[in-house]
Amino acid sequence: MRLYFLRHGDAELGGSVNDSNRNLTSEGVTEAECAASSFRLLKLTLTALLSSPLDRARQTAAIVAKQYPAVQLQVFEHISPTSDPQNLFRELHSFPRDSRILLVSHEPFVSHCIASLISGGSQPKISIKKASLACVEVGSPIQRGAGILLWLLTSEQMKLMSR
Repeated sequence: MRLYFLRHGDAELGGSVNDSNRNLTSEGVTEAECAASSFRLLKLTLTALLSSPLDRARQTAAIVAKQYPAVQLQVFEHISPTSDPQNLFRELHSFPRDSRILLVSHEPFVSHCIASLISGGSQPKISIKKASLACVEVGSPIQRGAGILLWLLTSEQMKLMSR
């Protein structure tokens, strides 16, 4: 199984807006479009596209989903900012072993999840900036420490690719 982790693009600052309702800024939309373009350039195949229920992640996922009209975008509760990666791992067992799944989510979840998959630890030793994309390969059953980080692209690298 191959998991692609995409952190949402730049979003409105919190304060007067409830955190779950924060929208992408114009920069965040551009970042999400660059990520979508990078998916096309990399010729990535997706079998599932899962998004956190928070608005900024759903907006990012919707932009990427335009590249994959045959793949239904699903809102997935277990990939919110403070979700426990173990809940995601349990849910992923229902997907076929050859799945290619994009998870559009947030920090600190993305770093914690990747760290758990590749090192077995809960403290991330990686940093996933906004609109960055990581690819982790996992076996079956999905378990802590058994994943392999195949690559990581920053939003800056994806912008260069899409030029």
